[in-house]
Amino acid sequence: MESVKKPKKSKFGRAELRSVTRTSKRKIPEIYRKNETVTQETDSETDTEDLEDVDEVESTIASKRNNKGENKMAYSALVTLLNTEHSTTEFANNEENEKRDEGDDDEIEEDEQVHEIEDKDDVLDEEDRIQDEIDVLNKYDAFNLHFNQEEEIGSVISKFEKLSEKDKRLHLISKKKIKIKEGDKHDDDHYIKYKYGYPQVNDRVTKEPNSGSTLDRKLKYHNVKKRVVERFENLEDDIGELDLNLIESMFTYETLNLQYMNNETLKSKYQDYYLLHIMNHLMKTRDRILNNNEKKALHEKRMKEGELEEDEVEPEYRDQGYTRPKVLILLPSRNFAYNLVNKLIKTLKMESVENKKKFKTQFYVESKIKDRVFNPKPKDFEEYFDGNTNDMFVLGIKYTRKTLKLYSPLEQSDIIIASPVGLLKLYDKINMKTPKKEDKKGVIGMKNNFLSSIEICIIDKAEGLMMQNWSNVTELLNKHLNKTPKDFINVDFSRIRMWAINGQNDYLTQIMCFDKYVTPEMVSLVKRSKNVMSGATSYIPIESMNKIDSFNYEMYQMGLVNKFERLKQVFMRFDIDIGHITNEPDKRFDFFKNVVLPQITNKSSYKYGTLVYIPNYFDYLRIKKHLKNETSLTFVAIDEYSTTSQLTRNRALFHNKSNLAPIMLYTERLHFYKRFDIKGVRNVVFYQLPSDPDFYKQVLKFIGDEKLRIDTEKSKLSLKKGAETDNNEEEQDDDEEFDSLDLNLCMVRAIYSKLDAMRLGPIVGPANVSSLSNGEAEITEFS
Repeated sequence: MESVKKPKKSKFGRAELRSVTRTSKRKIPEIYRKNETVTQETDSETDTEDLEDVDEVESTIASKRNNKGENKMAYSALVTLLNTEHSTTEFANNEENEKRDEGDDDEIEEDEQVHEIEDKDDVLDEEDRIQDEIDVLNKYDAFNLHFNQEEEIGSVISKFEKLSEKDKRLHLISKKKIKIKEGDKHDDDHYIKYKYGYPQVNDRVTKEPNSGSTLDRKLKYHNVKKRVVERFENLEDDIGELDLNLIESMFTYETLNLQYMNNETLKSKYQDYYLLHIMNHLMKTRDRILNNNEKKALHEKRMKEGELEEDEVEPEYRDQGYTRPKVLILLPSRNFAYNLVNKLIKTLKMESVENKKKFKTQFYVESKIKDRVFNPKPKDFEEYFDGNTNDMFVLGIKYTRKTLKLYSPLEQSDIIIASPVGLLKLYDKINMKTPKKEDKKGVIGMKNNFLSSIEICIIDKAEGLMMQNWSNVTELLNKHLNKTPKDFINVDFSRIRMWAINGQNDYLTQIMCFDKYVTPEMVSLVKRSKNVMSGATSYIPIESMNKIDSFNYEMYQMGLVNKFERLKQVFMRFDIDIGHITNEPDKRFDFFKNVVLPQITNKSSYKYGTLVYIPNYFDYLRIKKHLKNETSLTFVAIDEYSTTSQLTRNRALFHNKSNLAPIMLYTERLHFYKRFDIKGVRNVVFYQLPSDPDFYKQVLKFIGDEKLRIDTEKSKLSLKKGAETDNNEEEQDDDEEFDSLDLNLCMVRAIYSKLDAMRLGPIVGPANVSSLSNGEAEITEFS
């Protein structure tokens, strides 16, 4: 095997750039046709076929190098990426060939300013041009494959649209077990990676890329910009198999859903991964547009000077959408947005960050949960409600070479960070501000268009958005994301990608959802994905210890349960017709009304202290109405809309075993926002299993805390009586009447159906889900 002779390094700075001769087309030199000089023998046949199809290459470098050594070196790097499967040896060659003296990294001053540049520092240098040429021609570059190969994209979409509705379903391509890095959690904890795609229209989704087993190789395989990688310094820390798979899914533009559950290591890193991905995406988009600007301006100049050949036509440069914003990040509160933007600023180390002081004033609040409340709260509660919890915000961020501009106008931003309710309110405000009849200049249309060209949509901390109102997210995605503008202002249709003009953005937009636990709403984002080019992936955590076992272990450590005393937890299944799942809420209500409610009133050992936990607010209203109008039972109800006085009064009545409050209705959203310590709980009925598996433990802990309080009071009373010398009969009677709590007599009921399999898994364990959902027994007891 012959090797390419390494050229001598030479300086290529401003002075050389000013004397550059520009060209529009460049033929592939002879070095391209000699596979044996740059590839391994095992890859030669495949790569030769790829190269034979290329006779001429459109240059993405508007200036031609005079230095032959530099020219040869650039092509050597390009060929290395084009003709190989990115093996270990070739990555080393690529890295060596791309090394250059850094020289001037400042703005490039051009004598001939043939195109307008919006930002003075947003200029392409020679290294950017070389990298962009590599990206354009590299058959492995996911950015190029996913967005810029118009002919292939159009063919795949056309095949998909011709399919019947039945065939337009995602196919499970592969199922893979991924071990969590040892030391993070229990040894048996792992993730299941489900890969989906449309192989009938695009067989590329079935092929696993040979991108290497290290982070460095993966980043080189996907042509991640060096300037981006250099700023993400800590990526090598704690990189495991799960991290590498997640990064691979991001850079191949797969629609994905990740549940981080209680994996603290992953929770601290996944935002770094998607920030790396979006910054690489933005930089590649920027370089492509600026490079094409130069080539287009050069073509126009040559046309004016009459230098064009007779058969030479102006090439098309379709490299953008209708508007500038490319990335949308949805978050539940300003505190999360503040932390994310600060992480981005700290990572990029920009020379200038505009409006940083204003941003801190509006998004930062120096307040901690542990400083505001007396009773300790769960860790996830502190995470969600520390700092500024305002859920109404929209922030535009514009990225240039040296500056990060916060509060940039949305239509001029690269990244939009917002809450769903904030964006919806903004749309309402824009539409109400000026009637359409009076909008002669199309101002409303222009402001409404800022979500028309989103290529990456990130839904982060989705469990918080779920508790706020998930319908806001669905409305935003269905009604506003990537909708073709009705008004076109300053739009150059010669630069708009054809799939965008055809309104086919949904087939290419990458949606990434990150949340704590699995829900049908999150999984549906993957299952309903139309990402025909790259497919979709779900990462589902499997924990070795389920919530029931974890709760029982904690109770045992506190000395509350033993071989003589246990808290029995009964799971009760009601049958539904899978063909009519819309009737599930009615079936659940009938089961509660006819089976569970009589057990509460007639069979429970404790006639007071029954807490009914209801995840869905509409179910809560239905039960509340039924108990009030159709039964003689007395009860109290607290929900997220209750006033402070109502919450205090009803909790006190329930704790004091009042005849007015033997039953309490309690909503999941109230528990999420308040995490009350409900006193007086002896029986628990889960009308539906909690969305968050940790809530199951937290609610049952009410019973354990009640037993601890009663046992502590009894111990104090016993000590007090032991100090007294005179024990009369009356005092003995008082001792006998003193309250006690036996866990064996407490009642715990959980109502579920086959549709609750996702909620069942973390609570009872994956091994028990099948037997509970499909077994003959409709009642299963755990203790």
